[in-house]
Amino acid sequence: MTTRAQAKAATREALIQAGLDLFERHGTEGPSLDAICEHAGRTRGAFYVHFADREAFMVAVMSTILHRYVATIVQSGDPGADLGRTVDAFTEFATQQHRTEPGPQLRLLLEGTRTSKAVREAFVRLIRGSTDTLTAVVSQGQAHGTVRTDLDARQVAELLVALVLGVLAMLETGVADTATVQALRTAILTAIAASPSPA
Repeated sequence: MTTRAQAKAATREALIQAGLDLFERHGTEGPSLDAICEHAGRTRGAFYVHFADREAFMVAVMSTILHRYVATIVQSGDPGADLGRTVDAFTEFATQQHRTEPGPQLRLLLEGTRTSKAVREAFVRLIRGSTDTLTAVVSQGQAHGTVRTDLDARQVAELLVALVLGVLAMLETGVADTATVQALRTAILTAIAASPSPA
């Protein structure tokens, strides 16, 4: 990546991070574009180089949250990988992220889907993509005899995506701590694990 491209990427990242910071403090409809640009240390001109309008910016910010918590972790799983490792990757990331960057990010995401059709559509695309990938992981587990074959792979994937969102809500509201998250992880994997073959 060239220095110019690096500077451009850094500007975009600074604006998105400013959006995350200010949306957490004031809600998605509170901060003005001027406030976001000032917080990022960038100009309005720089903003419009990267985003057509406020809604496009909202989609980018909310997609960042989704990628951090759902898409990046779930879709990084190789469909041939062990399902337990895929779930472990998410639970470890979610609890670590919550410890280092606590904040109402799930609330912001849901608020964004309520106020913006484009954000809602981005949310649906990412959730469906994550579910598709997890379905492949579950199917592979079934083929290797580690996941129950009497369960529908798509439904198991949807359950796991729901678990992801539920874990985030529990962490953000203080209902659960990392020990609870680990217990949930063990419970769900035990429920879908294939029984050992009789000797």
